[in-house]
Amino acid sequence: MAVTTPSALPVAIIGAGVAGLALAVMLRRQGLGVRLFEARSRKALSEGVFLTLAPNGINALRSLGLAGRVSALGIRTLGFEIMNAAGRRLIHLDEQQSMREAGAESVTLRRSDLLGALLDEALALGADIRFGHALTEIEDRADCVRLAFGNGATVDAAWLAGCDGVWSRVRRACFPASPDPVYTGLTGVGGVAELPFVEPTGGLMHMVFGKKAFFGYMKPDDGPVLWFSSFPLDEDAALAKPDPLHLAATVRRLHAGDPHTIRQIVDTVTQIPRTYPVFDMLHLPKWHTGRVVLLGDAAHAVSPHSGQGASMAIEDAVVLAACLDAAPLPAQAFAAFQTLRQDRVEHIVKVSRRIGSQKQVKGRVALFLRDLMLPLFIRFGARTTRAMTRYRADLAPLEKPSV
Repeated sequence: MAVTTPSALPVAIIGAGVAGLALAVMLRRQGLGVRLFEARSRKALSEGVFLTLAPNGINALRSLGLAGRVSALGIRTLGFEIMNAAGRRLIHLDEQQSMREAGAESVTLRRSDLLGALLDEALALGADIRFGHALTEIEDRADCVRLAFGNGATVDAAWLAGCDGVWSRVRRACFPASPDPVYTGLTGVGGVAELPFVEPTGGLMHMVFGKKAFFGYMKPDDGPVLWFSSFPLDEDAALAKPDPLHLAATVRRLHAGDPHTIRQIVDTVTQIPRTYPVFDMLHLPKWHTGRVVLLGDAAHAVSPHSGQGASMAIEDAVVLAACLDAAPLPAQAFAAFQTLRQDRVEHIVKVSRRIGSQKQVKGRVALFLRDLMLPLFIRFGARTTRAMTRYRADLAPLEKPSV
């Protein structure tokens, strides 16, 4: 077998989620050889329900050449409305002016559609993407990183990007002292359903602090209802494989006393195949070694409450690619990448955690105070949110953002 030099070796990416596929696109645009390995089958990319890309995420997609294509796949999401369990509106926030200032609109779309667009672009650019490759071992050699997989394959790479999510095998292998993700106490479920009797939401995400669970949904003029429910659940129960019939019955019971439209939606739900326990990770001291770097949830798991997880992953790919273009050595690029990204993502993790805590408030007095203070909290927090969404990874990836 011919001996390959480090310069001739491809870059290896572990994980075909948003971060991994976005990075594959960016690196191929730079002319680097890319091999991406995913433990699951290609069918797994159809898992998940939906997500929202904030303006900063859509703008980051401009560097990938995918902003227009991805935006066309989703629903313009122009703001949100929050009600309490009695149906009283607590806040209505129109974000259109902020989005104009940011240069993009938020878009809500099926997760599979985003992954499909990223996968198609990566393949079109010549990325070598291999499914059914579960990473088992990483060996940091003098001239490469050697990877071993459960199917017996071994691969040498110039360097490795761990984009394999909150329970990253790369992180656990290369950073054994790193903290584990923390369960936030909340678990989510969701779905997409054709429900013509539900009124369109006019570009707003409607959310309700129900009596026992938090619920959100939106519906375009000519499309299905996208809905989610978030509720407290014991960690062991959250991680256990659910009975789809029992889980659907649980969600119907949790929302039985909530406003009419919510009951209409959940009453149509007969099976829910899986839960999505919400984990986050506030601080990981180091995201890189000499030949290994972490991106996305592997480095900074963000709970979904701020709607920034996918946007952060795409930003990571854009910023890392810019660092690689500017630095003579990958190790220098990795260090610059962490310096540019860490404060921003850890700030967003904290914001998401604060938002999530509002969904676990109990007791009559606590609920009264929440409903009283939430409008002030949201309007004050909107300033922070607007600052987050105005960041342009596509225009200034090497400038350190203020948040």
